[in-house]
Amino acid sequence: MMTIEVFGLGCENCSRLESNVKKAVDELGIVAEVVRVEDFEVLIRRGVKSTPGLAIDGRIISMGIVPSVNQIKEMLGEGSDSKSVTEIKILSSANGCGCATTGTIIYPCSGGSNVGQISNEAAKILVSKGAGKFSCLAGIGAHGKGFIDSARRAQKVVVIDGCGVQCALKTLQHAEIEPSLHVIVTDMGVKKDTVELNPRREDVEAVVKLVEG
Repeated sequence: MMTIEVFGLGCENCSRLESNVKKAVDELGIVAEVVRVEDFEVLIRRGVKSTPGLAIDGRIISMGIVPSVNQIKEMLGEGSDSKSVTEIKILSSANGCGCATTGTIIYPCSGGSNVGQISNEAAKILVSKGAGKFSCLAGIGAHGKGFIDSARRAQKVVVIDGCGVQCALKTLQHAEIEPSLHVIVTDMGVKKDTVELNPRREDVEAVVKLVEG
């Protein structure tokens, strides 16, 4: 059975792509598993530099665009007939990330300590509440054009650092991106611990409330 992966951050374009994929599969009458992938580490590891992305049987075939139903049907037809999926030309946007937003993007440091994990958990809750979109700090650090372009187009950039080292802030500043709001968890009275990584719920909620303002 064919596996089709839709890579994205939960934005409207990602949902449109998933919908187009399912429609194309239905119209072709093929058997395929459509999988939504929203894990940032997976996106980076798979080489998805711009979202939404699309892969057929593990092969990335589009990034940063929303192919039409007919385009997807052509891709699927090529992948299932005589032409190997690995021979399909990758479609990509010259303008970078198709998930680019003019709203709020949240960058937690997600560091190797309790306060780093507090930043990550707080960002996840904020996204679930609709306060912004979660994006990948590693993508900025790797100089990914799509990630940087998205950050520069955002109306508001929120940075949540775990401690005074301010790795997240410095990573963004290195890409010439200044945050609209910068929160440091240790400045809120939370002691940094590199052994016990599990964040306390009350500390996470305090960060969420501070960002929500």
